[in-house]
Amino acid sequence: MSYSRSQAVQRSGEFSPLPSSFVTRIGYGRSVAQHGELFQGQIEDFQMRRRRCLISLPCNCLYSTATFQPLIDDPVNVYPPHKEKARRVVELTLRHCGAQVRGGHLTIQSNIPEAKGYGSSTADCVAASISTADALALSLTEDEIAMLVVQAELASDNFMFSRAVLFAHREGVVLEDYASCLPSLEVLGIDADSGSIVDTLQYPPAVYTWRQIQLFGTLTGALRRAIRSKDIQLLGRIATASAVVNQEFLPKPMFKEIAQLAEQAGALGVAVAHSGTVMSVLMDPAHPDLSRRIEFFQVRLQALGVTHIMRFQTNGAHTKK
Repeated sequence: MSYSRSQAVQRSGEFSPLPSSFVTRIGYGRSVAQHGELFQGQIEDFQMRRRRCLISLPCNCLYSTATFQPLIDDPVNVYPPHKEKARRVVELTLRHCGAQVRGGHLTIQSNIPEAKGYGSSTADCVAASISTADALALSLTEDEIAMLVVQAELASDNFMFSRAVLFAHREGVVLEDYASCLPSLEVLGIDADSGSIVDTLQYPPAVYTWRQIQLFGTLTGALRRAIRSKDIQLLGRIATASAVVNQEFLPKPMFKEIAQLAEQAGALGVAVAHSGTVMSVLMDPAHPDLSRRIEFFQVRLQALGVTHIMRFQTNGAHTKK
């Protein structure tokens, strides 16, 4: 197997001498995170099975990096120690690759806040899986990474893909491949409840009504058109509709006020972390009045007591960098 562009691995850093039980090759991996989801819901497939699915909103300024040093005899250990899902994905990746070694030392470095909706554990796992394969002088396809990460996490985000896909996040499979990156968006990110955290696996999945599932079917059809035609106006409306439905299941403080401010500022729409506390305001990066719109929104947010805003662009990218 050869490295694809989306699985490019950064090689940097210095390491102290290692015991002789270590295999000499060190593997490296890196993954971006997300700022909530553009869409999350449940649809019916052609066999009338209900499939939970999502599309992440990638955020390149949040990321995890991983280094993995295979170890001949001992089990996999990880630093920091609480990164248990990342440790688990290393074990799964070693087995998947048919490696003769079964252990090693994994180190995760990350600037991603945990349990907020940024996909910190998925980023850790993606980086860890890439670094493990790299230590074996192998690379994994994006579908293989997705499968392994879902096995480790039970539910995963989908920013391991270099293109936009509709992802069954509890099954680890792509339901629809849009064969294109997301269009470029200017994003203003907000933590709507900075004092709270959400444990995804402890939080019960939303139980959608029949009408909501029919709406999600309509929205996924619109997603196909919006992504393939780069229609950011439509994409903003889809994100808002998905956020409104999911507000019923995990309410965001000040959601109504922030959504109204976004509309007044001329934003395309709002997106949320469906199992987290963060919200995203989506804007057109090419709009000639963008700076004034952002300033208007920031001033009004400060009046609501929100002072920290993360600003970034998707840059048409849905990938690791």
